Amino acid sequence: MSIRQLNASYAPEEDRVMLRFTTDIQEEYRFWLTRAVVAALLQQAQTLAIKALEQHHSVQQAKAVAQFKQQTLAQTATFTQFEGATRFPFGAEPVLVKSVEAQIQAQTPVLVLHMARGQKLSLRLNEDLMGKLQLLLQKMSAAARWALDLPEAGHASTWAPAVAARPEAGDAEGAVDSLTPVHKVLH
Repeated sequence: MSIRQLNASYAPEEDRVMLRFTTDIQEEYRFWLTRAVVAALLQQAQTLAIKALEQHHSVQQAKAVAQFKQQTLAQTATFTQFEGATRFPFGAEPVLVKSVEAQIQAQTPVLVLHMARGQKLSLRLNEDLMGKLQLLLQKMSAAARWALDLPEAGHASTWAPAVAARPEAGDAEGAVDSLTPVHKVLH
């Protein structure tokens, strides 16, 4: 099954981000992400992007290439209207994600979402999908005014988001963005 579309919205009354995605088999997954989980997801996604590039580049080159690709995506991404699905494997109400874990399985980046209910979901992410997830979460962090200061994975230096979105007055209220990924896989 493949991810068809990603969506993120900031809910100020919850001070959380709702992450939704639909699949090519008309399933929709809905998750609540806290500030801490968004920070962890951004850090883990950045780590995975660099680790995937390290297979063919030095560490410094991998970092530079990952940053360049994310900046290019931020400049060229086209946001679309989110189209919901008809089936909800985890239910229609969003499920709280309590932690995330990054892995490389068979040279493929995987993000594992651990839910408060004890469930977990492993997402196999290609480069495009991982970049778009980062972009959406960075936009939601800016909308929430969370000012996340994320250390670069495994390094002491500070990681700066590739998107420097400045929220305008009132932007946090109902901030919603959707992206349709190219070449996507969900496991």
